[in-house]
Parts: sequence; C-alpha cells; structure tokens
Amino acid sequence: MAEGTFDRAVELVMDAGQTLLENGGEVFRVQQTMEIMAASLGVQDFHVYVLTNGIFASAHRPGQDASSLLRHVPTVSTHLGRVEAVNELSRELAAGKLDMAQAEQRLQAARALPRVGPRVETLACIAGSAGFTYLFGGTLADMPVAAVAGLLESLVCQYFGRHGINRMFTDIAAAFCCTVWAIAVQAVVPAVSANAAIIGALMVLTPGVALTMGVRDILNGDYLSGSIRLLDALFIAGSIAGGVVLGWILARGLGVAV
Repeated sequence: MAEGTFDRAVELVMDAGQTLLENGGEVFRVQQTMEIMAASLGVQDFHVYVLTNGIFASAHRPGQDASSLLRHVPTVSTHLGRVEAVNELSRELAAGKLDMAQAEQRLQAARALPRVGPRVETLACIAGSAGFTYLFGGTLADMPVAAVAGLLESLVCQYFGRHGINRMFTDIAAAFCCTVWAIAVQAVVPAVSANAAIIGALMVLTPGVALTMGVRDILNGDYLSGSIRLLDALFIAGSIAGGVVLGWILARGLGVAV
C-alpha cells in the first residue's frame, strides 16, 4: 500500500470510529467496526482501543515503524441514523462493494445527516412528559401540568445547550423549573398532584441511554468504559435530584404547602 493511500485509509477508519462514538455507538461495536474497515482497506497490524471519549489506535506503515493515532471525542450524543449509516458503510466496504473514494463520500454523507430540530424535540418532551405522568399513576388533570413542565425543560436544555453550559447544571436548572411549576399549580389547583407531574416530566431527563450502554459495556468486558458511562449516569441522576430538592426547598421557604 502506498503511503498516501495508507494515510487516507487510516483517516477514513478513524473518522468512522469517531462518528460512531460521538453519536451513541457502543464501545465494542466501534472497535469491531474499525477493525473490519481497516482489514478491508488493507491496513496492516491495526490495533485499536476505544473509550467513551477517546480512540487510541496503531497501524503499521509500509516500510516504516508503526504509527500511533489518537482521537479525542469530548461530547457524546445520540443519533442512531448516523450509527446505522456507518455500520452499513462498513458492511459494504467489507463486501468489496466500495472503493476508497466511494467510502469517503458515504462517510461524509453519514456525518452530515441532520439531527432532530428543536421544535420536534420540544414536542417530544411535551408528549413524553404527559405520557409518563399518566403511566405512573397521574390523572388527566396532571397531564397538562406535566406537558408544560416538559416544555420548560426543553426550553432550558436548548438555551443552555446553545451557550455550552455543562450538562449537570442544565439538568439542575431544568428539574428546578419543572418542580417549581408543578408545585405552584398544585398550590392554586389542589386537585393536581405535583408529585405525578414532576415524576412524569423528569423521565425525559433521566440518563437511560448512558445507564444501558454502561451495563452493556461491562457485560462485554469493557469495564473502564462501562464504569465511565455508569458514573456519568449517576452524576446526571444526582443533578436531577438536586434540582428537585432546590425546588422543594424554595416552595417550603415561601410557605407553599407541599
């Protein structure tokens, strides 16, 4: 393999791994996909170690010593459409259906797939909050309260996200607004259950993906990555709980019966 081709192949594999990791791909799947793509492209002695926020790899450059590669992935979100597109790319590459140029184009297209817009995200938060409230024993009167709480959470998360504010502070603020709103409504309309509305609205903030991925990583033997994901889920859950506690403390301080 020529040196220029080697560089392109390694860059393609690293870009694919980064795309998978930063869009919610499992650690073991990222590693497996990168190894398959490297073998399909003829990269020799390719070894990779993946963590939740970084990729470490090495490959043997033709006629030279092994090269070390590193990618830092500071933020991880969920976009399963991109994950599926990269997985399909790796399968077609392994089957010999794509050459280097075609694979690069497909990867660029996968990375450019649009995310869900803020309006759709807000509607999902509203519907999810109302639905979870009813699921956890709330009444029809509690559902509109939870829906508004979900709207507040979505607006807070989007605003904080635009300004690059840490996820933990974002969850604290969102949970606080949700709690204060539900308690205020209950104070005016005693028939409304603040507990049911708060629980339903908070479900859209819970770190279910991080928790599930952490357990899967541990079951697959990736103990470090799994522990990191579980610790992340624990911090997020603690932040949500902290926001709720602050809301209840404020309500008690104002003399609102809760």
